[in-house]
Parts: sequence; structure tokens; C-alpha cells
Amino acid sequence: MSAPNRVELAGRALASAQGHGLQKDALGFWGVFAQGLAAAAPSVALASVPFSLFVAAGSGATWAVLVGLTITVLIATTISFQARRTVSSGSLGTYTGNGLGPGFAYTAGFSLLIGYIGFATTGTLGGVVYLDSFLESIGLGSQATWFRLLLVVVIVGVATYLPFRGASIAAKYELVFELIAIASILVIIVASYVGYGFRVDWEQWNPAHLGSSTTFIAAVSAVGSYAGFESVASLGAEAKDAHRNIARSLLRVVLLLGVLYVVSTYPQILHFNSIDGDKAILPQLADSTGVHWVNQVVSGTVAIAFIVFVTAVTTAAARSLFTFAHEGALPAALTKVHPKYKTPWVGIAFIGVLSFVFSVVATVSSAGRVVFDVYGGYVSNWGFLISYLLVVVATPIWLYKIRALTPVRLAVSVAATLAIGYVIFSNFYPAPKFPFNILPLIYAGILLAGLAWYWYLKRAKPEVARRIGSIQTLSETEQQRLIDEGILEVLDHRAEQSNADEDREPDRDKEPVAP
Repeated sequence: MSAPNRVELAGRALASAQGHGLQKDALGFWGVFAQGLAAAAPSVALASVPFSLFVAAGSGATWAVLVGLTITVLIATTISFQARRTVSSGSLGTYTGNGLGPGFAYTAGFSLLIGYIGFATTGTLGGVVYLDSFLESIGLGSQATWFRLLLVVVIVGVATYLPFRGASIAAKYELVFELIAIASILVIIVASYVGYGFRVDWEQWNPAHLGSSTTFIAAVSAVGSYAGFESVASLGAEAKDAHRNIARSLLRVVLLLGVLYVVSTYPQILHFNSIDGDKAILPQLADSTGVHWVNQVVSGTVAIAFIVFVTAVTTAAARSLFTFAHEGALPAALTKVHPKYKTPWVGIAFIGVLSFVFSVVATVSSAGRVVFDVYGGYVSNWGFLISYLLVVVATPIWLYKIRALTPVRLAVSVAATLAIGYVIFSNFYPAPKFPFNILPLIYAGILLAGLAWYWYLKRAKPEVARRIGSIQTLSETEQQRLIDEGILEVLDHRAEQSNADEDREPDRDKEPVAP
């Protein structure tokens, strides 16, 4: 059956995700997978996340990684329950709206934007650190502020240009450079194992760390290290066989990342006591483990990986803005698509400008760039964490509405909800030390500022507020199942019938004419 443009499900009118100007069938499975991998950026995470976990949790960092993996697998599985049935360019905001309505759709979508914009900024800062380190290794680096600002311009420029050219081109570069960067980093990881010797650091594996709030504070960053995997859900209008490829990519990206993070975090923690937090972490680790010869390769490839990371989060953020704008919640300018490349170029440019401005502020500030990166990344992670919480709560509600909820799906969703809820609770009690005690409040302040716009829409333009989260495309199989169940109505056909009735109506009023 052909996909109709508009349907009504559970009393809510839905509009197709296709037909808004984005390039259809631009990405196959590997393109979708590459987007999720690059946005989660394992090479970037391996270069920065273990140290941020160590800053927050000390020896409990490895447990934080395991907690983060468990939570993220549950989240990815829950999201896939919806992705198999419906896709959109609105990502988790759309999925949240299916179960909880437009207000929560806006909340999840805006929260996700906080995460993406924050990651675009911290990714730029990380790229500056590693690109500077690479240039220093070949005699071209400089500690001058003007030079660092020049690097910001280069990184933001490239990371904006690639998604402007198209999702498929960006995905190709993302996958290639991620694999090269990971391979070079693994040289240092193996050296860390060998350098420590054939013994176990039992302190890292002490279960007592699970009783410490610092472990779960770090788990926010650990979950954040997977953040970006859900960006594949923003490709619903551009992926081939979108329902199948997006659902498959969600869990596969997470499992691959989980293996890398567990294997890589443990040996890095062994050497962190002598690390300078304001310099690139991996080159220092390479020096301390006797493989300094790999520094140039690592610094160069990780610098490029940071650029493709910013590219990937810019791609996802621009599509969230694009969807919000098409639903009427944001200015219409954000709906503009480039006539040649079929990309939401205004949204891409907007994210680029924001990441540039924030990166410039961070670069000229007195705080160390890596430390700024840690705290900024932590606030961004809250954006993802709250979006994940909302979508795992919404999913079983939606599945129940469409008569697709099973005991297994309910159990997975509830487990994901409880796990995220516990991590959030542990970040407030016992009260963490400064500045981790105020960082969630900074996130909350930004979120409330964004919600003020939704409250305005709800009062001034209620019809617009109701449309938020409505752009999505049900799979043909799911459409047929829902029609058979009697809970899906095809509005296109109803509109055609209504028009036909209106055309016939004047005939009834005409007086009969005698022959």
C-alpha cells in the first residue's frame, strides 16, 4: 500500500515525514549506522570521557561505564520499539509526543537540542585541543589565543560545510575517520594494559563504588558518552527502508560503543594521577606508557574525529529544528532546504553560529579548556538524559494505545525508566560537591527558558502547540495492522471523499429542468 500523507491515530492527526524537501533514500544501513557512530563519537569519548569520569568518580569510573552501558542498552531497545513502527526527522521529541502529547514532545525535543548544541561546542573545544597538539608535534602549534581562535574557525567551518553538502557525504567521512581514530587509540590502550602488567586493579572493581553518589554522578557522563546514538532517529525522512535500518542501528551502535568503553576506560584510569587536565589526554597517556611514537597519528586522527563528531551532532540538531519549524513551533526560515543538496541549511548555519560563539567564549575564558569541556559536557548530558527519560516513559503508553504492548516491552521500558530515575536521584542525594551540585540547575534554567516559548504557543497559538510531534511516517506494515485493528484512519481518503460530497452538493439544490 502507498503511504498516505495524513492519518489519524488515537485521536491525533499525523503528517508524513517525507515530502518536506529533504533528500529521500539518501542513506542505506551503513550510512544510518555511520551517523549514529559519529554522533556518539567513540574516538572522541575515548579521548575525553574516561578523564571526565575520573574527575567525578575517581576509581569508580569503570563502574560508571558499566552502569551507563546497562542504562543505554535499555534505552536503545525501548526506542527501537517505536522506530520499527514509525520514523521522523524529529527524533525523540516525536516519539515522546506519541505517548505523552505535544507538551512533552516539545520538552524532549528542546532538551535534545540543548545536548546537541552543547556537544557541538565541547566537540569544537576538543578538536582545538587535539589539533593544536598535532600541530605542535610537527612544529606548527602555538599557545597564543589568536591561534586557538583560528582553530575554532577552521573546525566550525568544516563541521558546518559537510552537513550542508548532504547527510550521505558527511556519513562517509564520519565512518572512515572514526575507524582510523579508534585503531590509533587502541595502540595506546594496549600499551596501558602491558605497562601495568598482568595483575588486576581490584580497587576499580570494588562493588562499594556502587554505593557512592559520585559513581552515579559520573554515570551521567557515561550515559552521555553514548549520547548521539539516538541521532539515527532524526534520519526518518532520508533513510532507505527507514523503519528497519534505524531500529537495527540503534542497538548495534550502543553495543559496539559499550565494548570499546569498557575495554578502554579501565587501563586509562591506572595512569590518570599524573595527567594535566588542560592538555590533550591521550598524548600524555602515550608518553607514560612508552608509545609516544603514536602521538602524531592519534592527535591528528582524533582532531579529525572531533570535527566529524561536530558534523554529526550538527546534522541531527538541524533536523530537529527543521521538524519543529515545519510544525510551526519555530520560525519558518528553519524549514528552508537547499535546492541542490536537499539539506536544512538554515538550521545547519544556526547551529554552526551557536557553537562558534560558545567556543570563542570558552577559548578566551580563564578556565582550562578541557575543564570547561568537562562541565559543559556534563550540562549537555543532562539534555540527553531527560530526553531519554521522557521517551522511555512515553513508549509503553503509546504501545498500549495502539495495542502493541507486550509484557517484555513493558518490562524493558520500566527497567529503563527506573535506571534513569535512579541515576537522576543519585545526582541530588547525597548532595554532590561543587560544581556538580549546581550543573543540573544550570541545565534546568536553560530548559525552563525554552519551555516559556511553548507556554506562549499554547496560549497564543494552541493549534500550533497541538501539532508538535505530529510529523512522522508509519511503516506500511504498521499502518495495515492499525487499520485492521480499527484504530487508524486515513485522512487523505476522508478529505477526498469530503471534497467529492461538496462537489455534488450544489446539484441537489438545483431545480429540475424540463426537457
